[in-house]
Amino acid sequence: MSLPEPLPDRPSTKGKTVMYLMIIAALGIVVFLNYYIKTRNELKAGRLPKMARVETDLDSWVDQDGKPRQLAELKGKITVVSYVYTTCPQGCAGIADEMAKLQKEFGNDPRFQLLSISLYPEHDRPEVLKAWRDAKGFTGENWWFLTSKDGQGDDIRKFVAKNFGIAARRKSPEELAKNPTDLWEHQLVMVLMDDKGRIRTPTDKDYAYWPFHEAFDYGWYPRPIREDVAKLLDEAKNRKE
Repeated sequence: MSLPEPLPDRPSTKGKTVMYLMIIAALGIVVFLNYYIKTRNELKAGRLPKMARVETDLDSWVDQDGKPRQLAELKGKITVVSYVYTTCPQGCAGIADEMAKLQKEFGNDPRFQLLSISLYPEHDRPEVLKAWRDAKGFTGENWWFLTSKDGQGDDIRKFVAKNFGIAARRKSPEELAKNPTDLWEHQLVMVLMDDKGRIRTPTDKDYAYWPFHEAFDYGWYPRPIREDVAKLLDEAKNRKE
């Protein structure tokens, strides 16, 4: 009687794992290269890179008049976003002044919007924002100064950090002891959002525009935000036509 054929050796589990990892790594490289090539081509064509879309919203926004607002109302708008902090002893007013320049240039375009979000809603209630805005001479139905309904700021600060990438932190007791009125450390930046709710950036590495960055003085920064606002307004116009 002949002996049965020996069973084939069981494939090594380790070998399969390595093979799967190699396939996943290869797919990852392909995805990355496609994204890189797409981004490079868009930059060469003069189109701004697209970052994350602002998909979520808060239900606690109110403007300087106490009117409830939703970011969904900005669909179809080219929007410039920044923080505002009315008791800021540093550069908040400077950022607002830069936004006022954009308002002067683009404010008559119905597709243009400005959004100043309170970093400190605990203090910046609607009436405070309105008084500050009026004292500075900032005008326009298309310029919202947003704060929270309940005077709490944690949700807003988390939302802005997550969706617009603008960092802020409350200063330490040691820092506050030196200047009790200077409560918050934050970035003096503006973020650009297109008519589809996507964050658009000056380069594929930058997320925000820094109007006071020293790189401007040396020509290192790509361009001021106004050039990209004009570009996105034209982009939106051509897409509709």
